[in-house]
Amino acid sequence: MGKKLLHLIWFVRKIIKGTKNMEVKDYKRKITHRDYGKAEAGLQQYAHGVDKVITEIPRAVKLDDIKPKEVFTQVNQKFIILYYAAKVLPHMAGGVALAMIIMFLIPSDEEWTFMPIIIFSISCIAFVFFAVYLFTMPKKEHILNREDGLITFTGFYWQANVTMPFENVIFSYSTGGEDETGSFMLQVIRPTKGHAFDLFGAGNGDCYRDISFITWYMDKNRPLPPGDAFDKYRLQDFERRKAEGFPRPLYPSNIPTPEATPEQQAEREKIGGW
Repeated sequence: MGKKLLHLIWFVRKIIKGTKNMEVKDYKRKITHRDYGKAEAGLQQYAHGVDKVITEIPRAVKLDDIKPKEVFTQVNQKFIILYYAAKVLPHMAGGVALAMIIMFLIPSDEEWTFMPIIIFSISCIAFVFFAVYLFTMPKKEHILNREDGLITFTGFYWQANVTMPFENVIFSYSTGGEDETGSFMLQVIRPTKGHAFDLFGAGNGDCYRDISFITWYMDKNRPLPPGDAFDKYRLQDFERRKAEGFPRPLYPSNIPTPEATPEQQAEREKIGGW
């Protein structure tokens, strides 16, 4: 009798645990910044600004794209969670610093002059810095909150994540090196001191396709973007917008953003007028 009771308790716990794992996690984050304060006027005129306009058809998000440590880790009609490789920087920078330290410690007949001592000292400081950062960094998140019109992106090093209304976030593109390596990547200007940049790509490969996808998704008055990853949420999202009277889009588009079916498109045009 005792063994049967233990088996029953174990089975019930397993069911409860499985149910919890099936729950949809709420990724709404508390707003940390509303705007950029006094610096906003200057930042709005930033030479490499990227406007929130849908200019290109973005890459369709497929179910096979939703994987841990890929661009998209979760996708639905309320949230998109983008993977952020927070440990890449400390691993790479710390690894280079460690390699330099080891190279200097290899026995050699050469005397240590002023410059090698400086380089060795900088390498030691860099290694310690990135080792400490690796184990003490705060959680880094990239979240698109379509439901509430919020976007969460990372703070600079130990700074906490930033959550702002999407409409107030200023995007720009990277300029890259002299050979244009790393150029035209979408990034967010942080509202925190120093106004550093946070790369905020969405798997499209360039800033204009990325901002097209992000703006399309964050415009909750439009249908969800292309891709079968959104298909099971389209009807629910359509019914929500229908109940609201199909309000007009929040952000402009230079391309059509039709409903999933001709029937739904006709209904939107009849009720919403667009």
